[in-house]
Amino acid sequence: MDKLKVAVVGDATSVAGFRPLGFAVFAVETPSEAREVWPELTGGEYGVVLLTEKVHEEISEMVAEHSDEIIPAVTVIPGAGSKGGVGQARLDAAIERALGTKAFIREEDD
Repeated sequence: MDKLKVAVVGDATSVAGFRPLGFAVFAVETPSEAREVWPELTGGEYGVVLLTEKVHEEISEMVAEHSDEIIPAVTVIPGAGSKGGVGQARLDAAIERALGTKAFIREEDD
């Protein structure tokens, strides 16, 4: 089996640091440009696709169409200047689906 690649899609500032790591970088000027790239990302060459939050918001329905497929695994990452949140919300939803209830994390006192 051929090795699958990792792709990162987002604005140029957010994805630039992934290129030296050997990831395939798709810098899009607007999140809607990711719609044009999506068929290539789901064509079987990429095992993992990292999307910035803004890109994910724009193509979430396309991502949802592939949510039952193992490859590619799609993960949301914060973009440059983003506070995050979408990735955490997706993780919380996955935990809730698995457990059947929300998981509350108690913060320990230092």
